Amino acid sequence: MGVYDRWLEDPRVEFYPEPRNLDAIFREITEPFAAQQASKTVGDCLLLAYATELPAALVTFDRALHRHAREHSHASVIPA
Repeated sequence: MGVYDRWLEDPRVEFYPEPRNLDAIFREITEPFAAQQASKTVGDCLLLAYATELPAALVTFDRALHRHAREHSHASVIPA
């Protein structure tokens, strides 16, 4: 059994369907980056939009994503 399979069996792991309003919040969060070429920022914004709509705290090691989340008044944590 692989790491991913063991992770799926962990009772602390939950999957949530895509929130209904994900597209609208994603568009709002990506608006400041509209003039830039697509980059890692697009994926970061999708994660932030998803966490915002659940609502859930965003846990990341990415300091730029953490800062962006905080700028949107969203709960974000960088593990120690």
